[in-house]
Amino acid sequence: MATGIKIESLECSYGDQEPLYSNLFLKIKPGETIALTGESGIGKTSLLNAIAGFIPINSGNIGFFSDHVDEPELDAENVRKDRIGFVFQDYYLIDHLTGCQNIMLPGLMGDSLGLGKIEERAKELMASLNVSHLFNRYPDALSGGEKQRICIARAFFKSPDIILADEPTGSLDAKNSDVVIRLLINTAKARGTTLVLATHSKNVAKRMQRVLTLHSKGIEEESNLLS
Repeated sequence: MATGIKIESLECSYGDQEPLYSNLFLKIKPGETIALTGESGIGKTSLLNAIAGFIPINSGNIGFFSDHVDEPELDAENVRKDRIGFVFQDYYLIDHLTGCQNIMLPGLMGDSLGLGKIEERAKELMASLNVSHLFNRYPDALSGGEKQRICIARAFFKSPDIILADEPTGSLDAKNSDVVIRLLINTAKARGTTLVLATHSKNVAKRMQRVLTLHSKGIEEESNLLS
């Protein structure tokens, strides 16, 4: 089921600091690919974290909706538990686990499918994302691009309706950035997944359907959108 995001009157802070933004409104349709841009420190990461439920919000509402006529409004807690995948800029891979084992983590932490089925699911994902050769390799033997591809596979483990990606190419060179972005966009489109990606890169942003710039007074949308 494709899932969209609706943000109303949102105010969000980082720690005890002044609000990064207030009275923020945003609607993302199910299946859209979105680039979230803006100056460093403006709150792109905080907005993704708030959508995911990693941090509390000061006021307002973050809701989720589907394209299914019988279930337009979705329970936010359930969406965050089972329908959101997150791609971190800093990878957050477990050093003593192999590539395959890192991908298996969401399955091990959620409703148990049994170890055999969890590993089978991880293998299927690795094959579909062309990272099967990283099956038994540990993070310290992986390049930045390879680590991020493992992170993408991990994020898609539960077949999420929404992928939130925080600067996934921020520490990668141009070649690896292209590989990672193509992988994210193509996989999201093939699965009907909503993709919201924070980035400083104009080259990355222009490959998304919509480009949104976050600032202290709200969100501004660029007019030169992809069809």
